[in-house]
Amino acid sequence: MSCFDAAFGVPAGHTLREVRSSPRACGPDRDIWEWEHEEYNARGVLAAVYESWTRDAAPSRAGGPGAILCWVKYSPYGWVLSRAGAMPVRRGGIAVAACAQAA
Repeated sequence: MSCFDAAFGVPAGHTLREVRSSPRACGPDRDIWEWEHEEYNARGVLAAVYESWTRDAAPSRAGGPGAILCWVKYSPYGWVLSRAGAMPVRRGGIAVAACAQAA
């Protein structure tokens, strides 16, 4: 099970496919990325689409830079199914928010 499967709570029997990934900002003290994933059920039918990204956070207890994984889960029809946290993102003109502490 990948970090994304665990963070998104993908059910057993479903698969998660990365559609795209790209850096949002890079520098000596930051490494911020964004991703899009698609979740398929056991029959291969699209079950959900995920938009996720990282943002800077306080340094971790291990001393390295901290990061927060933020995400929004959409139905195949574009409805927001779940989200966590408080970082806004726009999709289809509607502001939504999602963040979960990255492991």
